[in-house]
Amino acid sequence: MPKYNNLNFKNDLDNNKSFLLERIKDKNIMVIGGAGSIGLSYIKIILDYKPSKITIVDTNENGLAELTRDLRSSDLLDYNPEYITYPVNLLSDIFDKIFHSDNWDIVANFSAHKHVRSEKDGISVEALIKNNIFGIIKILELCEKNPPKYFFSVST
Repeated sequence: MPKYNNLNFKNDLDNNKSFLLERIKDKNIMVIGGAGSIGLSYIKIILDYKPSKITIVDTNENGLAELTRDLRSSDLLDYNPEYITYPVNLLSDIFDKIFHSDNWDIVANFSAHKHVRSEKDGISVEALIKNNIFGIIKILELCEKNPPKYFFSVST
């Protein structure tokens, strides 16, 4: 049973368990922005449905290391999925190689700058636009060339 941080969704997850198992079990999943708070919660829940492979991309190398320690100290990786993390920016050529390295069943994007209210100077606004706008455009273009079965993106 997953460790739910927010019990508001527990009933929905429990009521749809067979539906979710059918779409997630033994599937290849890419999570972009997985070291953030929303991505981390998503990963902890989705691992209960036993994907065969989960690839996590995030620019926060320390966050990825902390996520990995957290998952390994729990029972969420006990079924031994292929688990890979990449500290890579989604706007890089390396990200393209990662994306094209497999056929993804699910691509989940959580890579948004979420503290928009603090973006007051020009450089910060430029970084926000690059990530939140150009980043999602790039992901959509990659998905068009190598379409996953399911794609979703969350931006705060």
